Formats: sequence, C-alpha cells, structure tokens
Amino acid sequence: MNKQVSLLGLKSLFLRLLLFLLLLLFISIENNPLVRLEAIIGLSPSPIEKIFGVKSLLSGMTEGVHQMAFLNVQDALNANIFSPIVIPLLLLLFIRGKIPKIKTRKHELVFFSSFIFLSVLVNVFN
Repeated sequence: MNKQVSLLGLKSLFLRLLLFLLLLLFISIENNPLVRLEAIIGLSPSPIEKIFGVKSLLSGMTEGVHQMAFLNVQDALNANIFSPIVIPLLLLLFIRGKIPKIKTRKHELVFFSSFIFLSVLVNVFN
C-alpha cells in the first residue's frame, strides 16, 4: 500500500512539473496571444494605471515574466521588480500541489496590506 501511495505521489508530481513546463513554454511564445487579448479588452496597461497613473503590484508583470522565461533578468527587473520571483514561486506551488488560501479576516488583511505595500515599492523602483 505504501508503494502505491508513493508511486501515485511521484506520478502526480511528474504531471504537475509537466504542466509547469508547458506553462513556461506558453509564457515564452513571441507575440503571445494572451498579451494581445489583454490589450484588446483594455487590461494593458491596467485601468488603475490608465486612470490614476499609479502602478500596481501586477503592472508590467506579463512583460517581466516573459523576459524571465528568456533569462533576461535586467529587462524583467525594468518591467517589474518582482517579476524575477514569479517563475520560482510558480514552480514551488506546482511542486507542493497546494494553492494557499485566505481563510480568515486576518489573512485577508495581511494579503491586501502586502499588495498595497508591494504596489508602493513597484511605483518607487519602476
């Protein structure tokens, strides 16, 4: 029974890593259709950036992650200072196989406070 559980765990891990590699290949496509879709529906630049001229944590993230897929660290940093950590963070989430959840009001406040603080850092450094 224990061998079956570990075999299923390895199979699950292999499938998650395969999915991660497919996602990485999709990210690295030149003229990515997702980027075009963002521009068509008005999400690039974000509405907050268009209206108020203020960047959020996610501003420039698509371009930054695309640059990181090609290992262009400097271009990724120029797009968004946090984009170099997205791919390793996604890999960690794929390996763990669990997505963190906001369960309590305290978690919610920490999440939104962090988002606002990191958005301020993006505006200061980008």
